[in-house]
Amino acid sequence: MLRPTLVGTQALIFFLLNLVLPIGILPVLSYPSTVKPIPQDWSASDLVEQGRAFYTKGQFNQAATTWEQAAQAYESQGDILHQAMALSYLSLAYQKLQQWFDAEDAIAFSLSLLETGADLSNTPDYQQIQAQALNTLGSLELALGQPDTALEAWQLATEIYQQLKDDIGITGTLINQAQAMEALGLYRRTCKTLLQALKLDNNCDLSNQERFETVLQTFQQTPDPQIKILGLRSLGNTLRLLGDLNHSQQVLKASLKVAQPPLEKRETLLSLGDTERSWYNHYKQLYTRTNLITEQKKVKQQVIAQVNHAIKYYQESLQESSKLSASTSLDIEPKLQRLSLLIDFHNWLETLTDEYNNDNQEQPSIQDLKSQINDQVKELLNSEITKLPASRTAIYAQINFVESLISYDLKSNKHQDNLQRSSFILQPYEIAHTLVKALQEAQLVDDKRAESYALGTLGQLYEQTQQWYQAQEFTEKALTLAQGIQADDIAYQWQWQLGRIYQALGKTEEAITAYEATVKTLDSIRQDLLALSSDVQFSFRENVEQVYRELVDLLLQDEQTAEPIANKRIPDNRIPDNKLKQATEAIDSLQLAQIENFLGCNLSDIVELAEQEIDPSAALVYPIILDDRLAVIVKLPKSGEFIHYTTALPKAKLEQTLESLRIQLEKRFISEDSLALSKQVYDWLIRPAEGLLEANQVKTLVFVLDGGFRNVPMATLHDGEQYIVEKGYAIALIPGLNLLEPKPLAQVELNALAFGLSDMREDLADHQGFANLPNVKTELAEIKSQIPSQQLLNQDFTSQKWQELISSVPFPVVHLATHGQFSSVPEETFLLAWDKRINIKDLSNVIQNRSDNSLEAIELLVLSACKTADGDSRASLGLAGVAIQSGARSTLASLWFINDESTAKLMTFFYEELAASGATVTKAEALRRAQVNLLKEPGYKAPLFWGAYVLVGNWL
Repeated sequence: MLRPTLVGTQALIFFLLNLVLPIGILPVLSYPSTVKPIPQDWSASDLVEQGRAFYTKGQFNQAATTWEQAAQAYESQGDILHQAMALSYLSLAYQKLQQWFDAEDAIAFSLSLLETGADLSNTPDYQQIQAQALNTLGSLELALGQPDTALEAWQLATEIYQQLKDDIGITGTLINQAQAMEALGLYRRTCKTLLQALKLDNNCDLSNQERFETVLQTFQQTPDPQIKILGLRSLGNTLRLLGDLNHSQQVLKASLKVAQPPLEKRETLLSLGDTERSWYNHYKQLYTRTNLITEQKKVKQQVIAQVNHAIKYYQESLQESSKLSASTSLDIEPKLQRLSLLIDFHNWLETLTDEYNNDNQEQPSIQDLKSQINDQVKELLNSEITKLPASRTAIYAQINFVESLISYDLKSNKHQDNLQRSSFILQPYEIAHTLVKALQEAQLVDDKRAESYALGTLGQLYEQTQQWYQAQEFTEKALTLAQGIQADDIAYQWQWQLGRIYQALGKTEEAITAYEATVKTLDSIRQDLLALSSDVQFSFRENVEQVYRELVDLLLQDEQTAEPIANKRIPDNRIPDNKLKQATEAIDSLQLAQIENFLGCNLSDIVELAEQEIDPSAALVYPIILDDRLAVIVKLPKSGEFIHYTTALPKAKLEQTLESLRIQLEKRFISEDSLALSKQVYDWLIRPAEGLLEANQVKTLVFVLDGGFRNVPMATLHDGEQYIVEKGYAIALIPGLNLLEPKPLAQVELNALAFGLSDMREDLADHQGFANLPNVKTELAEIKSQIPSQQLLNQDFTSQKWQELISSVPFPVVHLATHGQFSSVPEETFLLAWDKRINIKDLSNVIQNRSDNSLEAIELLVLSACKTADGDSRASLGLAGVAIQSGARSTLASLWFINDESTAKLMTFFYEELAASGATVTKAEALRRAQVNLLKEPGYKAPLFWGAYVLVGNWL
């Protein structure tokens, strides 16, 4: 796999994913310079078979020559059907040679011959050869970055094989269809098609080990070896792209046990390397999320191990390539993948602090990595990259090569002035020369996307060397090309690049316009991003987030000085309302994108809260973390006026403060440190707006939290005299101004469906490590005493019963008193039932079933005894994910595990408030009163007992 850019593009898919070639057709990879005379004693059919033999051995030049001879022999005999067959094989030879025009001519000639011989269309020979030609056409279309037309060709081939009742042909073309679906980002459809190919039910949830083993064994028992090899590899690739890395690894390793020729083994080893690289990205994410130092060290060692595993497989793939006659061009892919991995690893290590960079002797030194990278760059530059024949593969190889170099130089020289860099791995003019060559070849083959990539990457190079006007010129040309072919998935990159360039030139308004266009484009392709692999989603999450933050940074700069306004401890009115509104909209878009990426689904059923007048006593509060300061924007009720204030504060110091506060809040007593930290955060967020909040009679503070603020309950902020909930402010959280349609509880009849798990099962692995919750019985009894409820406890609380009841009975309140965990990883976000874990996927099924049964949304989902994952700095994504994926308008949950006795008391107070008021108080106010009641109880003053609960979503 060549390294993708921040977001993959369909035109690059063929080069980013392992192309699996058509079943029943033997593709070839070299161009015959001359055609030798046909041996007198060889028939045309002998030549076809000889070509197959050459191909199997990797002797692609000879195979191509032989198939061309076969085509000539059939032509001399007047056998147009078999001439068409030989030409379709020849087209595949040219494809392997990357001679795309010749490949197009050969298959076009083949299809035209078949059209000429249409009078034979009812014969099995004609249909068989036609299906083979369609297979070849599909292979070519996929290679040219047209997976949609490739899919159409393979679907037609499948129909022909079905008419012929050719089971092997049907299976093969279905597997080919899967390749096109994979290229289109339709990973679940890919998986279903692969299962259909082997006549299995199309349930792609292979999390059940027994189900997975059944699927694997079916593939392994397939009699046709080529179908077995390609099917297993395709399944392994698809599972990786679906994020099931463990099973992807198992399938690909099983594929290696099947005897296969060097070309196929090379592809399988490449796929294994890619899966190991996905594990590497997984552990990098885990390291970023983990706050505990001891855990970080363990995770970092796993990152290093995965790098070694991936490189090992890439190296083995190279060894298989060396056995083939076309090894030079085949070497490019694993070498580029290996280089980009080493550069990414090098860049990642450089981001770590010195304290952890030298904590283990087994860790490769930065200098060693630089030496390896330099050697590999020189090898590619001198022997291969510049010598590839003009082709789309060569173009993208050169562009990806340059992008790796730019990424490496940018990171390696981040502390030096760009104009004075002396450690470029290549001189900028050498890099530019490679890009110009790629640009010329893109123009030659009329590939507009590749041309746009080459121009944009040239702009990136000039941006890095601070040659701003040249950077602007090339980037604008790249953007014009991308927009001309409606390639939004690459246009946003050049819009973003233009924004950075304009900012460097001091053109603030132009920069803002470019950034706004970038965000608009990203919003328009958000659903396409959800179809991409987990690795690409990770790249989006970690890198494209900068777009939104850089836009907000620009919007919150003084118009006169174009400098950040910092340390304004009173509301500032120099920034117009329209820019403050734009800043909040950018943060809303970012929040929504983060949650959609977490869930991997489209949240198109949301409504814009901003357009509704819902609660005249609620103020919206946006704390926004920027690199050098904390910005806070407050939207006041009624007037809709925005106010803004900032504090100069490095991001690292802010995050450390929030982490320290979270640790203090989980103690059983109130320490001076806890109060001081709570007051510090209160001073940042609320103090400057106190007067305006009082003047506007604000009763509810609705927070759209950013970064580390999400892991701190806002109810625990302290003004120096009392907690914020004691001051009378109800608190709610929303993931941006995007919610399900609000509906106060006063409009519905208050009754509950309650589930409880007081006893953990020693015989169930999912229950191990969780303590019994003896007070759950009391908690459920108290709920029943306040509002009508149906309850299921312990053995009655099974995952199936839970799903059946929620899917079929219209309860407005659903209460789950059980252990659970919110994590930034969907697979690690769950609730415990008697028989197993209930995960995000189960919640999604519930939503679908409720929708199918025309049930109203759950008004309030209460998750008692749950917590955020220890040490996970982004665990609140899991909480927001559960809140949204459950379909509940409001979710009440805890950020840490609370003593179940105090939980029972808090829940009793909460339901008492709802019941006593006849649901006339808001849910947020009922929670505030319950928290205040509990903190007044002897022994429960510390925030540990009452502060963890947060209300997410509709607060009414």
